[in-house]
Amino acid sequence: MPIAVGHLNRLVTPFDNPVVTTTSQATTSTKGKIVYVATADETPVTLYITPGDNQDIALSLTLIPKRIPAREIHLSLDKDSYKVLTKLQQQSAASGSKASDQEQAYITQLKKLFRDLGLQKTPAGYSLREPSKSEHIHCLQDKVQIRTGQVLEGQDMLILVGLARNAGSDPLEFDERACATNKDDVLAVAAWPKVVLGLNESTELYVALRRTPETATTLRPSLLTGGQR
Repeated sequence: MPIAVGHLNRLVTPFDNPVVTTTSQATTSTKGKIVYVATADETPVTLYITPGDNQDIALSLTLIPKRIPAREIHLSLDKDSYKVLTKLQQQSAASGSKASDQEQAYITQLKKLFRDLGLQKTPAGYSLREPSKSEHIHCLQDKVQIRTGQVLEGQDMLILVGLARNAGSDPLEFDERACATNKDDVLAVAAWPKVVLGLNESTELYVALRRTPETATTLRPSLLTGGQR
């Protein structure tokens, strides 16, 4: 089909999240169901448009640039292909909704853990111990002194508890994000009860860390070898 050379052309697809695959030098972008195509010369543009990463359905297009006004082209599917598309998009929406629910539940869990810590409680399923030599809170913020004092150990998560002290000569606002920039295993950071610290003032700091499968697993002494604990 013809498109305009030197202008932005608009392709209206039947896909909720179209993905464009092409080796052409033309510029393509997507916004919602719309694919925008622009080319600076009259070289034909060949591309495939699929619904997301699913390759079961694909629109194969050959676009012929011409000296014409910008075009808006509506693309459609035959009845059988549209039924398949509807089923695929429903499955994708259900999967996305489930993932969103799981993410929200995880955030709620982290908030509850930090709330319990702020109330000086040990969260259910966690044991309290002293930090090892390698377990320290690291925060990339000037004039803040950090001391790690406790570790709460859960099945798949560690929570480091420390004190953040303003070691500068002026009041400062503690930036919780500064404690999550240099470690991929940091899940969440919270300061309690305050983030604005006066001179020499301190606040508690909670840093939740993801445990690796190796550290999350402990060996059980065998009773055959006399192990009791």
